[in-house]
Amino acid sequence: MKLKCAAACVLAMLILVAAVIVAAPGASYANQDRESLLAPASTRHPAGTDALGRDRLVRVSAALLLSLAGSVAASAVTTAAAAGVGALAAFGPATVGWTAMLLCDVFLALPWLFLLMMVRSALPLTTSPANSAAITFLVLAALGWPACARAVYRGALSLKTTEWMLYARAGGLRGGQIVRSVIPNLVPLLLPQFLISIPAFVMAEANLGALGLGVGEPLPSWGGMLLELDNSAMLFDTRWVYFPVALLVIVLLLLEAVAGEA
Repeated sequence: MKLKCAAACVLAMLILVAAVIVAAPGASYANQDRESLLAPASTRHPAGTDALGRDRLVRVSAALLLSLAGSVAASAVTTAAAAGVGALAAFGPATVGWTAMLLCDVFLALPWLFLLMMVRSALPLTTSPANSAAITFLVLAALGWPACARAVYRGALSLKTTEWMLYARAGGLRGGQIVRSVIPNLVPLLLPQFLISIPAFVMAEANLGALGLGVGEPLPSWGGMLLELDNSAMLFDTRWVYFPVALLVIVLLLLEAVAGEA
């Protein structure tokens, strides 16, 4: 529990600092300083600039906020969908349960990263950066629910033989009424699933961005900044190119610590 609290506090501090940096007067993730391409750290650019002269600290901060906000939203959608599917499969007709779990198995058997690449690559090139970010996390949510749904299904099955469930059935509760009464009892299972999905979505977005299929420019993203590591000349000119990678690793470790304790 102490590890969870410490990780949550550090993560909250990082989010607060990133928000302050992005909201600072004159800060912009898209502004280019043509005279300071790949500039080293300075008072004007504390983490230097990228190959286009954009402030690296502002872009990393914006990428942190965008990635976490999108991942939290996608995780909430995934968890809600999994709760509905899992509870319906457990308490609905046997045919519905069998079909739902078969669908989950089919999704789990498919290479999810390949599916993400197919869906994102099918989008038109004229998609706006904001829409590309929304679609990216929406696709992650749409493809991330099966594993969570299976866990919810197993948890819901364990509630079918409880004493209060027998009383509920004897009292005349059926179908959707039972599902609605079961969902609150699955919160101890849904919360860890929600927390576990967040770092998974953060990493998935970074992987898509590194392949050029994530959030569109000029919006900053982890994956877009990871692409800088392919430029050996850039690695030689500045070491600040490793800053986004280091921060991404730290954020993932903090998220894993919070989810692991849960």
